[in-house]
Amino acid sequence: MTLQSRLGVAGGCTLVGILLAWAVYQPTEVNPSAARPAPIAGLERRPPSSAAVLWVVAVGVSDYRQEELNLQYADSDARAIATALERQGGGPLYRAVNTLVLTNDEVTRESILDGLTRFLKQAAANDVAVIFLAGHGVQDRVSGSYYFLPFPATADNLLTAGLRMSDLDEMLRLVRQSVRGTVLMLDTCHAGALQLGSGRLAADEAASRLSVGENAFLLAATRPGEQSQETPQLAHGAFTYALLAGLDGGADLDRDGWISVAEWFGYVAREVPRVTGGVQHPYHRMEGTDLIVATADPQGRAVPPAPTWAAIAQAVPTSASTPVPNTIGVMQFDNVRADPQNAWIGTALRVAFNTELSKVRALHVYAPELIDRTAHATGLDQLATAQELGIDRLITGSFSVVGGSIRIDARIVDTSTGLQEGSDSVQGQLNEFLDLQKKLVLSMLRRLRVKVSRAEGKSIRTETNTDVDAYRLLLETEEVVEGTPGATPTPPTPRSDLGLRPLAALLWPSAYAAEPEPEADRAARELLEEYRKALEQKNLDRLAELYVTFPDNRRDVLRAYFDTAIDLQVEIADIAVTPHGSEVAVSYTRRDHFTDKATGKDVRLEVRLTRLVVREGGRWKIAGRP
Repeated sequence: MTLQSRLGVAGGCTLVGILLAWAVYQPTEVNPSAARPAPIAGLERRPPSSAAVLWVVAVGVSDYRQEELNLQYADSDARAIATALERQGGGPLYRAVNTLVLTNDEVTRESILDGLTRFLKQAAANDVAVIFLAGHGVQDRVSGSYYFLPFPATADNLLTAGLRMSDLDEMLRLVRQSVRGTVLMLDTCHAGALQLGSGRLAADEAASRLSVGENAFLLAATRPGEQSQETPQLAHGAFTYALLAGLDGGADLDRDGWISVAEWFGYVAREVPRVTGGVQHPYHRMEGTDLIVATADPQGRAVPPAPTWAAIAQAVPTSASTPVPNTIGVMQFDNVRADPQNAWIGTALRVAFNTELSKVRALHVYAPELIDRTAHATGLDQLATAQELGIDRLITGSFSVVGGSIRIDARIVDTSTGLQEGSDSVQGQLNEFLDLQKKLVLSMLRRLRVKVSRAEGKSIRTETNTDVDAYRLLLETEEVVEGTPGATPTPPTPRSDLGLRPLAALLWPSAYAAEPEPEADRAARELLEEYRKALEQKNLDRLAELYVTFPDNRRDVLRAYFDTAIDLQVEIADIAVTPHGSEVAVSYTRRDHFTDKATGKDVRLEVRLTRLVVREGGRWKIAGRP
């Protein structure tokens, strides 16, 4: 039986929420001997007073008027969340808990909005509001609007029966103004809606249409391209099961008896992919100071065992690696809108972040090639891969392109806990996205509390004069991003079957005290110099001689790049060479400077790469990516 059949999976979904924390920190000197930095200023946890009231609105639709939309556990999930939070009443945090539960045919556009206005209007300034929403979330392809589907909603009556996300957002803004903290949890990525309305309805990232404000916390059950998992063994979805397990004490990481929003959401973010075998990954956003939202169960009761998911979880290997301080891994940036024409930007942002962070000597930045190869070899998700490699912090993020503008979000994740430690976002014109990412890099460095020298900071802040089309062409020539659709991919180069640790030594030698042999080091550097000269001379035949394989599509994209670049000058800098048997790994920064043929614009491009170099027929050649 497959994992999908075990969990009752069908279809896909792209509704997603993203955690956003806006605290600003000053850079300080890092103590290499410290296993963890001190708590980040601005993320101290604040409890409401014992006189506060917890207000809960829990909405779940399993039985729709149109039966094709029916779900299994959205209604029971809503009731279970409300019941679990009711136990917080009369305790040290809340003198009372007031709940409004709407399920199935009780859920209409009007009843939801009424709950957010009349019911939550009774809340006082020191109170906390929790809103749980489970059902279908879709985009109407005709109008372009995003909706939550109440009980009577169909593709034909969305305008009158559907809850427009912009209306929900407006109501939430009013709620945030009247309470101490607002926690919104969305489980709206389910199969079923895509088959209705002759393709009119499309699952999309409606959660990102919701704004966050001071002391607002948003958690969505899935990231783009995923779907919420349900299973009869628990009578709950994976998302709700993790939420309940967290409230029952699982989220109390420091065992102090208190559960903050960051602890709760962080627990869910780790637990859901663990118990679903890596097929579902929640996303979260927050703004303002972390809030203590619940107390851990005083009896320390555990959640009843989950035989199906427990077996899956036990099959996921755990890492024995200890994170090394100041080690960083940059992950792919998610394409929130999932538009294929902009998919390459996620890789470009990853490469750009890796390039800029590699300039900071206080950091040890893992090559993306190592992370990807490890993930492929082990089948682990990105957090487990980082733990396997001993990476201390991950930089993750997402982007969304609308017309000619782009929004980029970046986050820092502590790999030992899975908790987010800081985040920021920028927005601007698409043709400025590399300069925008530089601003994010500097923001991430402040949050990492790494001391950046004046020269390093200046190098990062320097504007790139980057032409977006030229940058993409450059990445295509280096096979970092895919080229024109339909092009023949470069065949893989046969090479030795390297283990994870030897490969790590290849791509990050300082972690393994690997020193290059003088002959191999000299040969690799000479090869890079020949490669640089051939690029400047735009000599395709010479470049072909320097590679193990040089297919026609690579020649074509190089020709297009050379046609664009007048007076091309190429610099190869910051070379690191590490041999391993008959192969050599070479990491280097490539800087191109030229005049754009079409616009006359001065263009400067920069990218950090890692390539394998092999001896073939008595000559050293570039074998491609590890």
